[in-house]
Amino acid sequence: MKIVIAHFNSCYVRMPGGVEKVTCNLANAMTARGHQVTILYRESKEGHAYFPLDPRVPEHNILYDDDGNYVIQDKLPKPIRVKREFFRLFAPKKAHDINAIAKGRSYGPAIRKWLDRIRPDVIVATSMPSAKYVVEDAAAEAPVITMIHSQPVVQFAEIAPSEKRAVSHCAGIQILLPSGVAETRKQFPDLPIHVIGNAVAIPDWQADLAREKERYRIVCLGTLNQNKNQRVLVEAFAGLADRFPEWDIEMWGICRGAYADGLMAYVKKQRLGNRVFARGLTPNVADDVYKRADICAVPSRQEGFCLSLAEGMAAGLPAVGLRSCSAVNELIQDGETGFLVDNSPEAMAQALETLMADRSLRVRMGAAGREAIRVYAADRIWDAWEQLLEETAAKYKEAGK
Repeated sequence: MKIVIAHFNSCYVRMPGGVEKVTCNLANAMTARGHQVTILYRESKEGHAYFPLDPRVPEHNILYDDDGNYVIQDKLPKPIRVKREFFRLFAPKKAHDINAIAKGRSYGPAIRKWLDRIRPDVIVATSMPSAKYVVEDAAAEAPVITMIHSQPVVQFAEIAPSEKRAVSHCAGIQILLPSGVAETRKQFPDLPIHVIGNAVAIPDWQADLAREKERYRIVCLGTLNQNKNQRVLVEAFAGLADRFPEWDIEMWGICRGAYADGLMAYVKKQRLGNRVFARGLTPNVADDVYKRADICAVPSRQEGFCLSLAEGMAAGLPAVGLRSCSAVNELIQDGETGFLVDNSPEAMAQALETLMADRSLRVRMGAAGREAIRVYAADRIWDAWEQLLEETAAKYKEAGK
């Protein structure tokens, strides 16, 4: 089976994001199962994915020609940008639509060129804009499955009319969690909905929580920003640091911008520079982060699935997250695999203190989380994806489409 993954989001090259990780993992898994997978992306620069990618998977930038020339400008002409920004002030969906339609006119012929070369049996669009460019602007003949990486209630609030129209003509839509079915059916009543979570690698080792250590670590993964909400974690820890001098926090992810600068300034002001660390990025999250950790903290305000949390639980770590955060509040079983708390330093500190003070509780909750997350084990998820793609391709072939 020939599969195209259409990743036409704003960034792909060396982008350490969740969508990009899922893109690479899906491509690798389907290639390992004998399928031919191609990734199409669009960016003003050429390059490769940040995450490991099977060398048999080609990556093609639709904005470049075969000689490596940048032939399609990603930046829209000034009159269109002015019009878009004007509507953004009072009609955000209209502004979004202007952007999608204008870019689709540029991208469509280039996408169609690649689809004609590859002649895929099925296409996976990694976003609703990607589906719009493939379905409407490239007039793809192969069936398209659209991925939804955020919570549908959040994602659909910003959908442009042209994107909604395109997605409604897809062969199906994939969402991450059962809680999103009702909203998806409300928006797309005639579209097949497929609930397939993110694939989680279950390591053959488990974090050693029972051993006495010189240093214990609370880890938190994600770009330092307002949504990831690391400030509430650090403020909670500031009130606990004196009572737990053997504990540290390690924050892993991109650390730049005003939010990150303000957070690290707070760390310095609290004299926690030798206890709270911004570690940056690592391609080896399992060994560099989870294998050395004792608690996984996820203070995010919004998540689509929260793969970092699932991976931490798979490594056997107890977890703490916000009860108001969708996905997080579905993955963490409050009181069993960790704690769900209110979005305040005081509530976060109470949960952390309970875990930091009780090693046997960490061991018990960590083991329970590792078992609970097995429903998202990689083989199960890739089985579901392979079945969906094969059945979709076969259905369209039988119908003569």
